[in-house]
Amino acid sequence: GDNSMLIKKISVLAMAVAALSATTAFAGVIPAFTSFGTLADATFGGSGIPNTAVAITAIQGVTLGLTATQRFQMPAVTNDGAGLFHATNGAFANGDNVAKWNFNFYIGGAGLSNYRYKLLGDYNSAVGNDESTYTDLSFLFTQADSLKVAGRIQNSQNLGFGTSFAQFDPGAPGQYGFILAAFNSANQEVGRSAILVEVPEPASLALVGVALLGLAGGLRRRR
Repeated sequence: GDNSMLIKKISVLAMAVAALSATTAFAGVIPAFTSFGTLADATFGGSGIPNTAVAITAIQGVTLGLTATQRFQMPAVTNDGAGLFHATNGAFANGDNVAKWNFNFYIGGAGLSNYRYKLLGDYNSAVGNDESTYTDLSFLFTQADSLKVAGRIQNSQNLGFGTSFAQFDPGAPGQYGFILAAFNSANQEVGRSAILVEVPEPASLALVGVALLGLAGGLRRRR
């Protein structure tokens, strides 16, 4: 009857909501590091930026570091201790494309000049994107504020900054990846740090999903 049709529609909507929040954490690019934890020398070009959950890769004479953190007073970015971060959905301020979370990179060590470096970022919120689809963000190394500390290249950035502003939607749920890699004089990769950042559906949509599931359950009990 009418209840049966309504239950069917609610179930379809609930499954669609659940699909938005379901992710395959390590499809495509996978987290990479030699250790995960505090990188004491890293300030990421600012003050008060957490440096306690960093994907750290040590190669001869150089340390690479990647992490994701909340932007200013936004909700804290959490992680699983293995390179997968969980950030808050939405724009930092009304009407802008800047996310509530930043990605942060660090390169330091006595052998800094022995290698060439590349930073790649993922602007597509789909889960499991291949590295070949990532955007080269290595131009960020040359920005003046990334060289505040001698012998280190570091900064805190946002996918909503700069020339790529228009192609990023901070409200899109999904997964974003970042890769920081070092190459020797033969252009061979000698080490990398890589992380993934998962962004859930907006809280309002999640609440709708819970409400739909509850309504469906109530209708079943009534029948």
